[in-house]
Amino acid sequence: MNCRKAEKLISKQLDNRLEARESAWLEDHLQNCPACARLASDYQQLKNMTAELKVEAEPQPYFTERLLARLSSEPKPSIWAAVERLYARAIPVFLIMVTLLVGVLFLVQPAERQLSQSEMLLFQNQNPLKEMQALFEEERPENRQLKLLFAGLENMESYQRGNNER
Repeated sequence: MNCRKAEKLISKQLDNRLEARESAWLEDHLQNCPACARLASDYQQLKNMTAELKVEAEPQPYFTERLLARLSSEPKPSIWAAVERLYARAIPVFLIMVTLLVGVLFLVQPAERQLSQSEMLLFQNQNPLKEMQALFEEERPENRQLKLLFAGLENMESYQRGNNER
């Protein structure tokens, strides 16, 4: 057994918490180690000295009156102090939440939708009916019908793209 373990066992022995097996080990170590035997003796003397003291602590005279007077003279905390503490904690949390929300909104922006040919002409301040006029002025009815059919399909595709993106 080493001296560190013996010191722990000495402390247990003074508190009457030592088991029989540990007690045998400690007694064997104390017979072979004069430093630990001296330490056990010193601990026992300290225990005996503190047991003899038996000091009862009494408060100083007028302690209760002074304490009550001091407690009544201190200002009572107001509701505004509690609100200020709450705001001091809530404002940084709110700012972090807003920053995260704005960041997420920028990351999740919808893709720009493609403008149809008619919308492009309107944004360029051109007449979209000019193209249609050329369709109606077509001399051959077959060509006119094909051009109208393709123009209608183009408009239908752009309409469906617009609805799918929303």
